[in-house]
Amino acid sequence: MMAVLTAGSLWAAAPAAAHATVVASTPADGARLDASPAVLSFDLNEPVSLVDGSTQLIDVDGTHYPLAGQRLEGGRQRIVLQPAETLPDGAYLATARVVSADTHVVSLSIRFTVGSVTEQGHWTDVVGQSAVDRVVLLPIKILVYLGTVASAGLLLASRWSWPETVGTPRFRTVYRAGAGLLIAGLLGRFTVLVAEQAGGVAAVSWSAITTIARTPFGIALAMAAALSMATFLRPPARRRDAEVIGLSQAAAAIVAVTLGGHGGSTNLWPLPFVATLLHVYGVAVWLGGVTVIALVHKAVPHLARWHRVVVGHLVLAVGAGLVLAVLQVRPFAALFSTSYGITLLAKAGLVAAAIGAGYAAFRALRAHPRHRTRAVIVETTLALLIVGVTSSLSSLTPARESYTTNIATRLDFGGSDTLDVNIDTVRRGAQVVTVRRPDPGSADVEVGVEFSSAQANVARLPVELVQDRSPDGAVVWRSDGLIVPASGRWKVTVRFDNGRGPRLASFLYEVL
Repeated sequence: MMAVLTAGSLWAAAPAAAHATVVASTPADGARLDASPAVLSFDLNEPVSLVDGSTQLIDVDGTHYPLAGQRLEGGRQRIVLQPAETLPDGAYLATARVVSADTHVVSLSIRFTVGSVTEQGHWTDVVGQSAVDRVVLLPIKILVYLGTVASAGLLLASRWSWPETVGTPRFRTVYRAGAGLLIAGLLGRFTVLVAEQAGGVAAVSWSAITTIARTPFGIALAMAAALSMATFLRPPARRRDAEVIGLSQAAAAIVAVTLGGHGGSTNLWPLPFVATLLHVYGVAVWLGGVTVIALVHKAVPHLARWHRVVVGHLVLAVGAGLVLAVLQVRPFAALFSTSYGITLLAKAGLVAAAIGAGYAAFRALRAHPRHRTRAVIVETTLALLIVGVTSSLSSLTPARESYTTNIATRLDFGGSDTLDVNIDTVRRGAQVVTVRRPDPGSADVEVGVEFSSAQANVARLPVELVQDRSPDGAVVWRSDGLIVPASGRWKVTVRFDNGRGPRLASFLYEVL
């Protein structure tokens, strides 16, 4: 029964419903400009903090061009870069790195050309990597989650089902351990964010510290850390003042975890915040109850009361988890073809095992409340494993942001004249269109491709094609430098002319 709650958490353990993304830019990604732009700008879907020293403007040869200024505008949802000099004709890439509202570091870029140069350049890994390796971040997140369960969750579960436990020696020992883990984890998260903001540990500055400290997550983190220190020194007891401080710490810890994950996103706010807050609260109470049973109570009294409490929190956590799942995993195929989805499925195996262990533990404790069973040990072990997998999952890009697939279709122009069209990805940005003529006959045909989208307000986007032959003799045309600048429904129109007059065929596809 209790393990079913974890099944709800399965769908919600991930990063924010959406990282910061570019909704518009000046110039548009892939634009061809007649003259050097006076400013470059990124319009984002949520407020961000600009990583110090991350902005750069380079050409296709790797030459860096200086920027006269960089700033945030529009409620920190627009990044403005000002080139220090007029750009000569060429292909350029403008990049920046930001810390999004959900505390993730996101790389942004705009590709454009100036003057007579019309071919977009090709760049690799120019936006840089995260300043802090994921191997460092993973154990820090585990500390935060375990600390929240063993302090806030322990207190809340005890208050709901075993109030006489609060303040006992075993309770104080376990609670202090949890508060200590939480303090260490929160300070670690803050250090990581500051290092990311500064662009590296060696570049940490007072400006980077204050920038992170002023964010909603920074404020919540500071409050949770301060209250955790207070309760570490003076654990909750059955006195009014100590209980108030303990409940305040629980609330602050849950809010900090919420803002450090899904709930930090301003996209569709306040839905992600409310759903994540309720989910974290429900899971904290469940795992806190498991901690009480495993480490605090020699016997397990009031089992019927705990049964009612955990069922109520089960409904709450699963409902909130399903809301977050809708925001995180789409389309459904992303569950089976992304790192996020595969990790989610791996966690499902642990959840299935926990369901069996939880049910066995409940039945055994109902029959023998004073007897520790192997099922309790197994359930506790599985809970720890689930926390670990959740920490890993929360560092992966959400499935809805990483999912892609190719588009493949055959266009029939009548008779034996057919063309196979393939688009390598449905993600916005750089795409490669391949047009193949199955009949290895004469190459004396003309093929043209252009894109259009009413939703993206693009009337005509011509595609440059390079003709070649495949090893089997088929004629192949491949796009060169195609950039699809916006999400939405796009129409692909193919023009075919083999000397008997041009013929047109088209199809639609969705760009994510």
